Amino acid sequence: MSPNSHATTARVKAKMSMALFSVLILFAVLLTACGGGNPATGNNTTPNNKKAILNLGAHVGGPYVRATSPFNPSANEGILGFVYEPLYFVNQIDGKETPLLASSYQWSEDFKKLTFTIRENVKWSDGQAFSAEDVAFTYNLLKKFPATDTRGLWNYLTSAEAPDAKTVVITFKQSYTPLFYNLASQVPMVPKHIFEKVKDPVTYNEDPVGTGPFKFDKLTPQMITYKKNADYWQADKVQIEELRLPQVTDNNVLLQKLIAGQIDWGSFFPEGSLDQTFVSKDPQNNHYWMPPYAMFSMYINLTKEPLNDVALRQAMAWALDRDQLAKQAEGGYVDGGNQYGLVTPNQNSYIDSSLEKISYNKEKANEILDKAGYTKGSDGVRTKNGQRLSFKLNLPAGWTDWEKMASIIQANLKEIGIDIQVNGLQQANWTDALNNQKYDLSIGGTYSGPSPYYQFNNHLNSANIGHNGQNWSAWKDDETDKLLNQYVSNSANKDEQTKAIHGLEKVMVEKVPFIPLVNAGGWFEYTTKNFTGWPNKDNAYALGPTWSFPDNLMVVTNLKLKS
Repeated sequence: MSPNSHATTARVKAKMSMALFSVLILFAVLLTACGGGNPATGNNTTPNNKKAILNLGAHVGGPYVRATSPFNPSANEGILGFVYEPLYFVNQIDGKETPLLASSYQWSEDFKKLTFTIRENVKWSDGQAFSAEDVAFTYNLLKKFPATDTRGLWNYLTSAEAPDAKTVVITFKQSYTPLFYNLASQVPMVPKHIFEKVKDPVTYNEDPVGTGPFKFDKLTPQMITYKKNADYWQADKVQIEELRLPQVTDNNVLLQKLIAGQIDWGSFFPEGSLDQTFVSKDPQNNHYWMPPYAMFSMYINLTKEPLNDVALRQAMAWALDRDQLAKQAEGGYVDGGNQYGLVTPNQNSYIDSSLEKISYNKEKANEILDKAGYTKGSDGVRTKNGQRLSFKLNLPAGWTDWEKMASIIQANLKEIGIDIQVNGLQQANWTDALNNQKYDLSIGGTYSGPSPYYQFNNHLNSANIGHNGQNWSAWKDDETDKLLNQYVSNSANKDEQTKAIHGLEKVMVEKVPFIPLVNAGGWFEYTTKNFTGWPNKDNAYALGPTWSFPDNLMVVTNLKLKS
C-alpha cells in the first residue's frame, strides 16, 4: 500500500511488511505445535501442562528468511515489539501516551529541546544494564546510517546526548513537536555494546538482544519462537511463556486455523463475511475489530494536464461513491472516506462543519464539468481543447480489494464522461511511478498519526515532493505550507493548531489535491478461548494487528491467561 515498509504493512495483504508501512496476521494459543497435525488441547497449556503458549499467524506467504535486525524493512515478525521497545507508546486512536523505556519527558520553553528521563532497572536480554547512553547511541546510529532513519528524524535534529545515565537530551533545529510521535514511539532502542561493532545495522542478522518481554528463541523456515524474558522490567504483566509464529501459506489456511482454535490472534483482510465464517462458529469467543488508522486514497498527478484543473478534480470527488467502495471493496469493515482528509471516527473532533460535505452526486459532478467546458463525444468520453478525459489508474496487481475499488472508480467516473483504464503493476513499478510522478491516477495509502497534521504533512507538504517523500500528487501550494507551519509553530496553542487543521480541510475540499476513498482498517481477528484482555472498541488501548509496532507490545503485556 505504499512504497516504504510502513506502507507495505498497512496493506493488510497476504504478505505485509511499514510502514507502511506492512500488514498482518494472527495469534494463537495452546497447541503442541501450530499446524503440526496435533490438535489444540482446549486450554491454555501445552500437553505437559507447563507452558502458556500463544500461537500467532503473523506470517502469510513463503518460508521464513532470517532477518533479525530491527532496522531491516523486512524484519522477521515479532522482532519489533516483542524483542525491541521504544521510549513511549502513543495510541493512534486517542493520542494517549504510555511511558515505556522512558519514564517521563519535558519540552523546553521554546520547544527546541526534548529531555527524556530514562527508566531505571531495565536490562538487555543478555543481562547488561540499559541506560541513557544506549538511547543516545540509537538516535545517533540513525544519523550515521541514513538507511536506518526511515522517519527522517535527522532532518529536524541537531544532536542527541546523554549527560548522565538517566537523561537524554534531544536538540532540534527548530521547534517541531509533531516529531515526538516518530521519535519516541517508532524508534526501537538497541544496545550500544552490540551495535557499536556492527558495520551495517540494516543487514545485521545475529540473535537479537532487546529490552522487550520476549527473547528470540529460534527460527526455521516454518516457525519462529520467542520465550518469555524473565528479567523484563515489567515481567509481572506478561502471562505468556512462549510465542509461536508458524509460517502459513495463505489467508484461507490462516482463517481455517483461526476457526479451528489453533490461532488466537489474526491480522488479515477477510474475503467474505467474518460474522458467518468465524464469529458464528463460537460467538462467545470469536471476535474481530477493524479500527481505522489511515486511509486509502486516489492520488492525482498534478504535473499533468488536464489533471491540474481543479474543476476536473472536484468533479471526480463528487462522482465517487465512497460508501460503495467501503462495502464492496473492503467488505463493509471500514467506512468510506471523506474529502476533509480525516480518519473517522478517530478524528471527528477536528471536522469543520462549516465546510461543504462532498458526497456521491453524479449530477453535480456532470454540472461542474459542463461549466468547465468539458463536452461529451460520441463515445461518451468528455474532451476539452482536443484532450480526451482518459486516464490510467495505477495499483499493485493482485491486491484484490484495491482491484475491486478500481473497478468501482472506473464505473463511477464513466458516468460523468471520464474513461479509466485500470493499470495493475508489479509493486516495485507502482511505487516508482508514485514517487516520481510517472502516472495519471493511482491508489495509495494515506498515513496518519495521533492528529490529522500527520496525513496532511506527509501528503501535502511541498517539501515532500520527490526524494521518496509521500507528496505523490506533487501538490505545491503556499497556503498549504503556511497552514502546516502554523500548526507546528503553535505547539502550546491547541486552538491555533485546530484552526490550521480546519484550513487544511478547506484546501482538501476546495482544491482537491487528492481524493480519500475509504478508511484503512487495522485488520484484527482474535479469540478469547485462552486469553482475555484483547483491545476492542470498548477498550481501545492499542491497534490490534500483530504487525503494528509498538501496539503489539501493548497487547502481549495486557493479555490475561483465562482461568
